[in-house]
Amino acid sequence: MRQRVVRVALTAALVAVVLLAVPLALAIRSSLYAGQRDTLERAALSGAVQVSPDYTTGDTVELPRPPAGGHLGLYDTHLRLRAGSGPGTGDAAVRRALGATVVRGHSGGDLTVAVPVSHAERVIGVVRASSPADAVRDRVLAVCAVLAGACALALTVAVLVAHHQARALAAPLEDLSRHCRAVAAGDVSARAAPSSIAEIDQVARTHNEMLHSLTELLRHEKDFTANASHQLRTPLTGLQLTLEAGLTQDDDARLRLTLQEALATTRRLHGTVEEVLRLSRSRGLSRTAARSAPVARLPHGTPGVLDEQ
Repeated sequence: MRQRVVRVALTAALVAVVLLAVPLALAIRSSLYAGQRDTLERAALSGAVQVSPDYTTGDTVELPRPPAGGHLGLYDTHLRLRAGSGPGTGDAAVRRALGATVVRGHSGGDLTVAVPVSHAERVIGVVRASSPADAVRDRVLAVCAVLAGACALALTVAVLVAHHQARALAAPLEDLSRHCRAVAAGDVSARAAPSSIAEIDQVARTHNEMLHSLTELLRHEKDFTANASHQLRTPLTGLQLTLEAGLTQDDDARLRLTLQEALATTRRLHGTVEEVLRLSRSRGLSRTAARSAPVARLPHGTPGVLDEQ
C-alpha cells in the first residue's frame, strides 16, 4: 500500500509540474525574446529621433550607443549604411521598413528591428538595431535550468511528503491487520487502537464492535453449556435410573416391555443431549447449526424434553 500511495502522489505531482512548467517555460521564452525586441526598438527609435533630414547631403549623424553586443545603423533609401554599425547593405527588414512601418525580424542569427525615418511625410531612411539571438537563447536556457531545478525540488518534496503520508495511512491498517491475526489465533481480547484518520477509525470501531459481539456470543454459549449440563443431564439420569429400577421390581411382561421402550428412548435422548453439548463446545459452529442438529436426531414423540430446555 505504501508504494501505491507514493506512486499515486508522485504521478499527480509530476502531472502538475509538467502542466505548470511547460507553459511557464514557453511564456518565459516568449517574454525574453519580446523584451529584447522592445529594447532594440527603443534604441532604433532613439536613433531615428537624432537623424536630421540633411544627412542626405553629407551632414554627420551621431547615433546613440547600440545595445550591448549589438549594432545600430542608419540606412538610406538605397539600402546603403550611412552611419553607425551593421551590414553594409540593408537586409529584408530595412527594405520593408522603407514602406513606413516598424519591422521586427530575425536575420543571420540576429534579432533585428527596423524603424523608418520620416520627413515631410516621406521616408528618408531607416534606423536598424540588432543583437545576437544567442544571448537571448542563453538567458532562456538559464531560466529553464532554474525552472527544471525548481521542478526537481518540488518532485523531491512531493516524494518525501508522499512517503510520510503513506506511513501515516498504512500504520493504522497494519495495526488493524495485526489485531485481526491475533483474533484469528484465538485472542478475542485484542482491540484496534484509534488513529487520526476518520475512515480507518470507523473500520477499527466496527472491528472492535464485532469482537465484542463475538465475545458476548461465546460467553452465552459457555453459559448455555454449563446450564444445559446441569439442567438436562441430571433429570435424564434420574429418569433413566427410575426406569431401570422399575424393570427390576415389576414382573408384568407388558409393563416391562413398555418400560424397556421408555428406557431405550431415554438413552437415545441422553445421547442427543450429549451431542448438543458437544456441538455447543465446538469452535466456529453457529448457534443455528447447534440447535438444528439435535432436532433431526430426536426420536418421534419426545418433543416435551426439548420444550423444557
